[in-house]
Amino acid sequence: MKYIHFNDRGPNPVSNQPWWSKLDYILSGLRTRYQKYWIPGPYATVDEIMLAFEGRTSQKISIPGKPIDTGFKLFGLSCDGYLITWEATRPGLNEGAILDGNKFFITIPGTAIQTSLTPTQAVVIRLSKALDGLIAEGKRFHLYLDNLFTSWKLCYYLQERGISLTGTVRKGAAGFPPRLLALKNVNTALAWGATQATILAGNVAAFVWQDNNLVMGIYRYL
Repeated sequence: MKYIHFNDRGPNPVSNQPWWSKLDYILSGLRTRYQKYWIPGPYATVDEIMLAFEGRTSQKISIPGKPIDTGFKLFGLSCDGYLITWEATRPGLNEGAILDGNKFFITIPGTAIQTSLTPTQAVVIRLSKALDGLIAEGKRFHLYLDNLFTSWKLCYYLQERGISLTGTVRKGAAGFPPRLLALKNVNTALAWGATQATILAGNVAAFVWQDNNLVMGIYRYL
């Protein structure tokens, strides 16, 4: 990648540009074609994608425990194993944050309080914009996320755009009902497959489900 350039940086190139800037022309074209030749079904997911790279660069990321634990990182929106769109990231910087520097705000249901999504949650919003044309045609989508992205704020924001959400959350997730959190803290497990839930504002359901460990999550269906 060091010697591959699809963009002419001119006689006075700026140093320390994002790694994807060398490939911006071809990546933009690929995004357009990926969306042209595939009509996604109703169930989609956003997740991390690692591109293996062991060379010398300050832009690679290490995530211990991942099948590919070191390299360049993307966030991708996919459906049935097909990658619909993506954005790149490096330490301290997301590609989409360059293109869209706006924050995303949501009003908490039943109040006049506005709150903003975190930068990681904003990744989901930017990627899911690829579905806007299909939503305008009357199609509906349900996103499945892991605990890196999921929050009740993201549920509300996606609800306004006609997208349902199911996702796991971390133990310290803000706004998770204390009754359900207490079940996570006890040593006695529920019966395998048992589920308990609490309805939050805006008809968002917080739940726990007993697998090998107790799984915490949030669910919002239109």
